[in-house]
Amino acid sequence: TDGARQVVRELFGIYQSTPAEMPPAQAAQAQDGDAQHRARTVADFIAGMTDRFALREHERLTGQRLLG
Repeated sequence: TDGARQVVRELFGIYQSTPAEMPPAQAAQAQDGDAQHRARTVADFIAGMTDRFALREHERLTGQRLLG
């Protein structure tokens, strides 16, 4: 589960700093508000991901294959 935690932590950091990596609707929502609103939008987006999608996104964004 350490790998899964790393995936979530790194996805959160990437989406926080670069919301444009999320789909357009979520990116726009993340950019429309304060830091707390952005964090909540990013967290909600990640929470809605399947494990498989999260792993693919992590690999796409970091170039690292941690699990699977």
